[in-house]
Amino acid sequence: MTALLALALKLVGTGFLVVATIGVLRFEDPFQRMHAATKAGTLGAGLVLLGVMLTKGSMDATIVAFLTLIFLIGTMPVAGHLLGRAAYVSGAPLRSREDALAGVLPRATQPLEERTLLGFVAPSPVAAAETAVPAPPPERLRDAVAALEEEPYDSGFDGVRFAVIAPHAGLVTRRALKLAGPRRAPLTAVAVIDRDCVESARVPDARDVIRTKLASAIEEMRRETDGSPHPLALAYEEGDPLALIPALSAEGRELLVLPADGWCHHGAGVTLPVFEERLADKLFMVARKHEGPTLFVGCEEDAARKRIAVVHDGSRRAQRLAAWALNTRLWPVETVTVVGPASREQIDALAAVAADARAAVTHVHRPKATKGAMLPARYADAAAVVMPDLPKRACAYGGFWQDALIPGWRGDVLV
Repeated sequence: MTALLALALKLVGTGFLVVATIGVLRFEDPFQRMHAATKAGTLGAGLVLLGVMLTKGSMDATIVAFLTLIFLIGTMPVAGHLLGRAAYVSGAPLRSREDALAGVLPRATQPLEERTLLGFVAPSPVAAAETAVPAPPPERLRDAVAALEEEPYDSGFDGVRFAVIAPHAGLVTRRALKLAGPRRAPLTAVAVIDRDCVESARVPDARDVIRTKLASAIEEMRRETDGSPHPLALAYEEGDPLALIPALSAEGRELLVLPADGWCHHGAGVTLPVFEERLADKLFMVARKHEGPTLFVGCEEDAARKRIAVVHDGSRRAQRLAAWALNTRLWPVETVTVVGPASREQIDALAAVAADARAAVTHVHRPKATKGAMLPARYADAAAVVMPDLPKRACAYGGFWQDALIPGWRGDVLV
């Protein structure tokens, strides 16, 4: 009798699993497929476990089957809820007649697949109305379009990544939220402990000290994001920051946001056998490994600053990055100062793009440097510097790297 009951449970459970499989394959939207996988799948697996438990008949089999069943019942509803929430927020198609979460959870206007195929996220209707201006003459737009069309991230970004690094976690989080919000772009926070710093530290409890500092940084990040309707994914790892922080594939089209200084030992103060200058250089290495633009945040955004300075060496890379920065409108600017040996055609193309953002372009062919800086001190009112590449060293000769751009200046740097 027991054998027949066990066989019946296995057959019925297998039947539910088959039904769950058919539902996953045939249902139209991810929410229906998730319902089939979680409900019928959990019931089918539970019945099969009960059948196996009766077949074995031992105490060990009973305990293992019981614990497995408890685990399934406890985890599958939670996993289904989180997956359904993520699918809803990402804009997955909803085939039901009513949307019970309308106005409760933020929801992308287009599914992720369509946004990926489009290649960029269009500005919100409000922003487009505020910045709408008459189109520049066609002959000027031709060069602007040619400067943009071959760049992998030519018209915006599909997501924002930012590094959670103490003590600048709040500053970077605020800027990342502001950038991602109007575009409804996915937001990813990456918190990393540099394994090399832990292993090379000269104190026995270095890992605990660094973890404590990082925990404070994550808590600061959560305070900034608390109450925000924008979805946030947090990745926490201990390993190589050069492999974990940047997006190594250009297909993701993500903007990376980093602090202007600091590293993944999070200012823990542990004694390291390397100079802090060498650790600061690793931030530059992260930016160079990232497949996309990188924004170094130097200070809080100042609404009074209406100028960006473009360090233009005449290269195609500098032209595309400057055009991307203007077209994406990372900063509300009125003046764009292009510094360097850019050609007349390049300046006209940038002027065409800037005109759409109500900004004027000026060109300084050879600025007079001050104390070896790349730009003179009169550019200290700039909100940001856009440049095709970073300096070779972050802290050359004991000075901060932004002083090598503009003496005494602290602002955003886009590379």
